[in-house]
Amino acid sequence: MSNNDSTKKVILIGLSGCSSTGKTTLAKLASQFLPNSVLIHEDDFYKHDEEVPMNTKYGIRDWDSPEALNLLLFKKELNIIKNTGQIATKLIHNNNVDNISKFALSESFLEELSLKTQSIDDKYNLVIVDGFMLYNNNDISSEFDLRLFIRAPYKTLKKRRDSRNGYQTLDSFWVDPPYYFDEFVYKSYEENHKSLFQNEDVEGKLTTQAAKEIRDFNNDDGVSIEESLSWVIDQIASFCKD
Repeated sequence: MSNNDSTKKVILIGLSGCSSTGKTTLAKLASQFLPNSVLIHEDDFYKHDEEVPMNTKYGIRDWDSPEALNLLLFKKELNIIKNTGQIATKLIHNNNVDNISKFALSESFLEELSLKTQSIDDKYNLVIVDGFMLYNNNDISSEFDLRLFIRAPYKTLKKRRDSRNGYQTLDSFWVDPPYYFDEFVYKSYEENHKSLFQNEDVEGKLTTQAAKEIRDFNNDDGVSIEESLSWVIDQIASFCKD
């Protein structure tokens, strides 16, 4: 965002979900098509390797705990962006996401997207924030004007996560041990998000209160990138009209 945009109203859009739901890919794609938009990754607020909590049972770093992130700096940054329209922190992004150039979107679909995004008034600056820990913490969640939640079943998430080669950290390269998804990724997701779900079942429906505040989408295998991206754009366009 440039200084010329500082007088525009900032809309802070959260796009969250468990690892491997496709949230970062969707956030990256959406930011390319939305006018006056910028993309921020919660992953850019990871601590240095030696500061990430050590799990004593397995003797490895727990990258999926809230404590692995500098949430104080993250909240401060969100607040600054929301109030000034400016990014204050110098961010280092490790780009741990699929290359979006692999998605061959048709001309007709791109035209459809263009029509949808044209309805968004240019009086807004759209800030899309993707991350796996956006709605578990009320101090963080309350910063967002629009909360989007991408979901997929356990089996789908595990399969997608297992297919990844690894992740670049600030200081090294991380490769999941065989047990990591079950014992760290999914367990942390469940523990930190169960309060949002009926009967604390993260495979089920959102509670009545959570459903009033969060819009969710099931991005299971079989759902096309066009369907999921259209949903994200539709939610943002609808919110900006309200």
